[in-house]
Amino acid sequence: MGEIPAAFLASLTCVTALALLGVAPFRDEFDTLGRRAVALVLWVVVLALVVFLPLTAASTGHGVDTESLRFPWLFLGHALLVAFLLAWWRLRADLPLRDFLALRHADVWPKYVTIGLTGGVLAWAATLVLTGLLAGAWTHVRELDVRAEIPPLVHWMATLPAWQKLVVVAVAMTVEEAFFRAFLQRRLGLWLSSVLFALSHFSYGQPFLVIGVFIVSLFFGWLFARTGSLVAPMVAHGWFNAVQLFVVLPAVIRLLGEA
Repeated sequence: MGEIPAAFLASLTCVTALALLGVAPFRDEFDTLGRRAVALVLWVVVLALVVFLPLTAASTGHGVDTESLRFPWLFLGHALLVAFLLAWWRLRADLPLRDFLALRHADVWPKYVTIGLTGGVLAWAATLVLTGLLAGAWTHVRELDVRAEIPPLVHWMATLPAWQKLVVVAVAMTVEEAFFRAFLQRRLGLWLSSVLFALSHFSYGQPFLVIGVFIVSLFFGWLFARTGSLVAPMVAHGWFNAVQLFVVLPAVIRLLGEA
């Protein structure tokens, strides 16, 4: 089976399992058969192409080809998420966009920005420590020698010009948080939305990086749950990615090059 059919099969399986558990936003948020049918198609497609396609591609060994990758192509998934969110919002047509995206209460945004900046630093520390502990425990139990190595896609992103890195940070912090926190977490909960967030990053090609993504997603989700606003996790996400792209990864690349 090809990667795309496998991704759609995984998405249909996920959507069916969730519906059997009573989690069916395509049914619960719409009152007509036509709207429910459109919402179901949107739901299956976005999960297939954004969440499960990176997983199925990684499982077949067909990762992202950085030799032929062009910068705009990096945002195809984000464009799909934007289209999905706008389509779902228009299909509902019962609340302002700022409420749909949890961006109300602009008067307290400065407070949430401060929380997000602090949270981004704490997320880095927690992710490095917990991922290191898990990796150490795994290698001890399995008696494996894990080499320090940067996945090709991550290396490619770390060597982009500064302005392109800023675009990556800005797009990821807004679009990914809008989908995985404002949309998914409010429907699936913290843990399951974080699992799907981690699966969507399987294109990185490193299991322990995906574990790190899951851990940091839990933290962003906790910020979202505590504040009720997308601003704090969005800022934390952006600060986290900025430190990663501008400071940590370039330093690691230099150290590995010297080694």
